[in-house]
Amino acid sequence: MSKEIKLFSIKFEELLKKKSDYFKSDVIKGAYLIGAYCKAIVDSSYNPNGKVVSKNETFKKWLSNQQIIQSNLKRIFIKANEFERKFQLNSQRNSDLSMLVTTYFNETGSDKVLQQEVSFAFIRGFNDYVKFKQENTYEGDDNVNS
Repeated sequence: MSKEIKLFSIKFEELLKKKSDYFKSDVIKGAYLIGAYCKAIVDSSYNPNGKVVSKNETFKKWLSNQQIIQSNLKRIFIKANEFERKFQLNSQRNSDLSMLVTTYFNETGSDKVLQQEVSFAFIRGFNDYVKFKQENTYEGDDNVNS
């Protein structure tokens, strides 16, 4: 367990270099990062020591009813951000992920991506965030729901 908080942006920058072919599309980048951000918000809302809520599954339930397709990505990100603000889930990692999404996700791009690719990228980001948290625990990380 480290005293230093490691941010997902470092892992993502490494992935961009290693898997540049996979991340050519801004939509794929966005789906991946929104997936990671959603997992961070789900985990933060379930934190038993949360400032405003603890063990809250509202966002998780909302997310489970959404289609993970290109046209819904922005709406999903905005909803996750609303929950972050409403429940005061602001942390360095959540802010880092939010910044990554707004930096790399360009929904107005002309590239159309297959729905299954968008869904896969979202799930990949969601799952990669789980691995990232398990590999990068730090002192003071109350978030046990990884």
